[in-house]
Amino acid sequence: MRAVVIREFGDPGRVRVEEIAQPDPAAGEALVKIAAAGVNPSDVKSIQGAMAGTTLPRIPGRDFAGVVVSGPAEWVGREVWGTGGDVGFTRDGSHAEFMVVPASALMEKPRGLAMEAAGAAGLTFVTAWSALVTAAEVGSGDTVLIVGANGGVGSAAVQIGVAFGARVMGAVRSQEEAEKVRELGATEILDTSVQGLAEEAARRTHGRGADVVFDTTGHLFADCVEAAGHGGRVCVISAPAEGRTAFNLRNLYRKELKVVGVDSRRLDVTACARLLAEMRLGFEEGRFRATAAEAHSLEEAPAVYERVLKGTGRFCLRPQG
Repeated sequence: MRAVVIREFGDPGRVRVEEIAQPDPAAGEALVKIAAAGVNPSDVKSIQGAMAGTTLPRIPGRDFAGVVVSGPAEWVGREVWGTGGDVGFTRDGSHAEFMVVPASALMEKPRGLAMEAAGAAGLTFVTAWSALVTAAEVGSGDTVLIVGANGGVGSAAVQIGVAFGARVMGAVRSQEEAEKVRELGATEILDTSVQGLAEEAARRTHGRGADVVFDTTGHLFADCVEAAGHGGRVCVISAPAEGRTAFNLRNLYRKELKVVGVDSRRLDVTACARLLAEMRLGFEEGRFRATAAEAHSLEEAPAVYERVLKGTGRFCLRPQG
């Protein structure tokens, strides 16, 4: 089969597609023919050697959608999707024509969701769900402020917050981004290019602050602490390049805030399948939407990796052409 293979860490643009043996699933496993495989920043960082724990040689790619071609009889021929914190790091991933997953990780793709959308949605929705639902326990009546609401995880978080009956405020950096977030159901938009995050959050909540603040960027943590109300929950999934930030510690404890870090790498492909199972109905009923990623052939992977590094869009690979 054709696959992207990392044999040494380095420049993603120098990675090449190789012809290697098709994997043979063992007992308790399934072979999936990949129709679409998302390309995430963490996939590219893994190629660079910037993701701890990646073992070589390795096929990258966390997200996938495809068809089961061998494994448990009841699954053969069914369309599946998934993602995983182990996939592409410690077990071979989806940037190949075929991949092997545990049978316990098989999850039927939502009806009506295109392969190019399903193949690039898993990580963003699993991360957003882990932050808002698992960590922050978002509920009806909560005011939720999502920083970076136009991004992949932010867009998923907006939809999840709305589905749980929260008042969702999306923080963006331009009016163009604002329109996208409004379409996803955000109640209000905060444009951080012209408005202070904490000041605007306070104004719109009559000085109370947000019940949940989800920082998807890692660059506005200090402002998120200020924007949160008393007893609020602050969720973080990223950090600046150097991993450090400064914030007002007094406000953290005086407001009795709960700060929760969420690391999707801790969830393997089976654990992610369980979360996707909870979201499946939301996709089928139209409460959750995943936009089809820009599709490219497997041979275009090096160029796609370079574009992902520059943050120029959402992409997926179609290994079958």
